[in-house]
Amino acid sequence: MHYLSLQLLIALSLILQPIAGLVTLQTIRNLTTLTDECKDMIVDSGGVVVDELARVLGGGQVVLNSGEEEVEDAVAAALRMLCSDLLIELEKPLSSSTPHLPEKQCQVVKKEYHEFLASTVQFLHEVQERQMLWHWGPSSPVFNAVVWMQGLWASRRANNQNRSFIEQQMGLYSATGCFGKSQEVLRRDVELVEYMNDLIDTFN
Repeated sequence: MHYLSLQLLIALSLILQPIAGLVTLQTIRNLTTLTDECKDMIVDSGGVVVDELARVLGGGQVVLNSGEEEVEDAVAAALRMLCSDLLIELEKPLSSSTPHLPEKQCQVVKKEYHEFLASTVQFLHEVQERQMLWHWGPSSPVFNAVVWMQGLWASRRANNQNRSFIEQQMGLYSATGCFGKSQEVLRRDVELVEYMNDLIDTFN
């Protein structure tokens, strides 16, 4: 498995010609909603909780109301649902360009971007909590789904537009002018991919 490193992605951002984002601001809003729904699917499959007495005694987590196979299936299904929708969005043809936005609108755009990131982190955390409990291996459907998600974010080869989700976000937000010349979108997106990479490593 080849993971794009932080250094490689930064270099990529510097040498790439400006690209038009195929994803839109509405895409980000839709993905935030879907990510929250997929997180809830995982939570509903069986809550991972920490017994306070067990914490004091050095114990760990327990799963309530669900067995391992049921939880594994639910986590894999949530990941596949999210990835399938993301793939559809990444492969949509560009219908219109995103205009340069005034500062007032940029405040909303930044808020929505940060909400999307927070939602994705929370979703991955729920996956990680269950992986830490059950210790699934590389033959697990959860592993395959996390690898798929990582590929959609970081790899051009994961969709037929040959632009990773990171690149498409960079194109989208660059057009708005909301982040100026900062590398915030690249940096924060790379941090998420590194989180996915760390999660993938726990399946080995």
